[in-house]
Amino acid sequence: MYWVAHSSVSHKPLPAVALGDGRILQIEAVTYGTNHHVGNPASEVLRRLQAWLPRRLLAPFEPKYPQSVIDSLDHPALVVWVNAISAKAGTNVDCQGVRVELVDQRGQHYAEDNSSWFGGDKFWRVGHLFHVFPRNQAELTMQVSEWRKHQTNEVHFPNPHLVQPAAWTGLDLPQQQQAAGLTIVLSALRLLTNGIPPNYYSTLSVCWEPVWELRRDNALIGGWDQPEWFAEDPTGNRGQDLGTNQTVLRFSATFYPLATNAQAAQCLATLPQIALTNLQSILWWNRSLSYQSNNISILGLFPAGDYVFCDGAFLTNPPVPMGPVHGGAPSGWTGRIVAVNPLKQVYYHGHYSTTDAVIYVSAANLGGKSRLAIRLRDAQGRSWVANPEPQGAVDGIYPFLLDLPPDVNQVTPELVLLKPLEAQFTVKVPSPTNP
Repeated sequence: MYWVAHSSVSHKPLPAVALGDGRILQIEAVTYGTNHHVGNPASEVLRRLQAWLPRRLLAPFEPKYPQSVIDSLDHPALVVWVNAISAKAGTNVDCQGVRVELVDQRGQHYAEDNSSWFGGDKFWRVGHLFHVFPRNQAELTMQVSEWRKHQTNEVHFPNPHLVQPAAWTGLDLPQQQQAAGLTIVLSALRLLTNGIPPNYYSTLSVCWEPVWELRRDNALIGGWDQPEWFAEDPTGNRGQDLGTNQTVLRFSATFYPLATNAQAAQCLATLPQIALTNLQSILWWNRSLSYQSNNISILGLFPAGDYVFCDGAFLTNPPVPMGPVHGGAPSGWTGRIVAVNPLKQVYYHGHYSTTDAVIYVSAANLGGKSRLAIRLRDAQGRSWVANPEPQGAVDGIYPFLLDLPPDVNQVTPELVLLKPLEAQFTVKVPSPTNP
């Protein structure tokens, strides 16, 4: 077992710990960055043959410790890779059923952001990802709690990304900034916790939550969504749960107008009036437009169903079947890779909606932080917003789900552009006991 940071390897063994239930949890590697990998990759020849030959024929040539990858992260993070073995048999076993958290020298606990599981049905390897951790400690402390036995063990390992805190000077609250004729105000900080004690599978969290205001001429205004915000600390941590140990934090906020805000949401295209009852087939629009250097295409209104895209293009006769996930969300994306030959693979993406009609918009090169939205107006002047697919866009295809009140039938869709307002404040943080 080795400690890994980026692509370098330190020949320092990492610890293992007995969980008390017959399993031994081993720390296989610790990595830092935006692209993480552990284990040995399959050869290029083996990788290409996997889509063509039965696994039983290829198994003897697979790496003993196959490679697992977590890549393309938006921001650098720490990943602690673990696996579990049976204390009796010495073979790999399932390593689920544990809570993993980092603890700093002042006793603050850091929860993992998510986990990536590998190993098929056995889940014998998992990468625990932390965007927030004690970056200025040379040695990291991790606590592992087994759910059933309620036993907690502690292990220590080197920090692969040791930093010195930056010298920030914070100002008292309230603070304010001007943006596009409006005033963004950070008025206060309030303590937020996830419960004491939290659920057995959750890490206790106590952190600062900013109180935001948006004003015009000193008066609060509406028509804007709740701000999207994050905090940063002088060591480089970034997120919403940074704890209460820091004396200075930097808060960044992004405000988007609601699509129904006629003053702030820019209308790019007005589409033909539609009737939502008895929608049996696709209503094609194929409306193209340009916004600055972006080419945008509004495909049309699609009944609830399954639709397949490849390289951002809609396929009228897809070569592969697609469908919704079983027992899952009422809408979402699925994917499938088809090997055309041992040297070429084609990626297909399927979008489904089981209940709502969908408007698909193609905007492959939509850059910056501006967003697209669909606004729906009726003859009485009322407005609604089509719900963007919760899983987002894939290959530049943006699905918008039409979930309207039952008494609404005929509406006129409008494609609108939402431009954000942004502000950043460096704040002198109050004492947790005197917020």
